[in-house]
Amino acid sequence: MGILKVGDLYHIGIAVHDASKTADLYAKSLGLKIAHDESVEDQGVRAIMLVPHNSTSSAIELLEPIVENSSIAKFLEKRGEGMHHICYLVDDIYESITSLKNDNIEMIDLVPREGLNNTLVAFAHPKSLNGVLIELAQKI
Repeated sequence: MGILKVGDLYHIGIAVHDASKTADLYAKSLGLKIAHDESVEDQGVRAIMLVPHNSTSSAIELLEPIVENSSIAKFLEKRGEGMHHICYLVDDIYESITSLKNDNIEMIDLVPREGLNNTLVAFAHPKSLNGVLIELAQKI
């Protein structure tokens, strides 16, 4: 299969205690605007995606836990606020998972799951990628 060639950088995920407050701070200090705001109960997360005005730039995704034992809540408890993951777009999520597995990258998701903002997503374990959690996303 060869080397997986990811597409554009889709977003950088940042874990925060209060997504609304942080979005307001980023809007006022950096001039970013809200492009998407969604809560997903089964993942226990609220995500606000911010982008620069008049731009198709990659987004900042603010992740706020809405369930006490969610993965974002655990991350915040252990590490505090800060960068959580980097997300790349891919054309075929299933092929991408297989490609990474074939390259001995440990996958958190062996089967893609529904993600935010009309995507299928899969995460590669950070211990396989020098401590960085990588998300792959396919728009649906």
